[in-house]
Amino acid sequence: MPRPRVVEFCDHCVDAASIAPFTTLPLRELTSGQIEKFWLKSGTIGDEHFVRYLLPRVLELIALGELDADFYWLRLTSEVYAKADPRERAAIHDYFLGTPVALAGLVLEGPDTGPLAEWLRSPETLAVLETAALTGPDPSGALSEAHLRLEAQLSSK
Repeated sequence: MPRPRVVEFCDHCVDAASIAPFTTLPLRELTSGQIEKFWLKSGTIGDEHFVRYLLPRVLELIALGELDADFYWLRLTSEVYAKADPRERAAIHDYFLGTPVALAGLVLEGPDTGPLAEWLRSPETLAVLETAALTGPDPSGALSEAHLRLEAQLSSK
């Protein structure tokens, strides 16, 4: 999505200075702090197109460890995925397969239903989580927990 020229917002909830970076900075220059302002004021900033514009940067910041893969971002990802074309869906697949911490977040905090949840319950995602849990650092235990949960879901089918 192209950078928006205008971002709708509630002027009672958000000041214009908080919105300015979204229309003036390149997407990759938006900081986690600026993105978090959107999260904290969700529903009062932007629309569906704005979310689709922001999502690549959100996913990048999650991969960098600057944002948590929490339920909110995962819900937005799932909503975008449901309306995505095959190219966009492939990019989301590649992202989660290449970012095990976000994949673990999707298993633990993501949607239970819908196209993204259906894709998630595949042997491919299970293998990625298993490898990550066994070979990489997992100080919080999220990778292991997500692997065990996904394994249980797949074995119950």
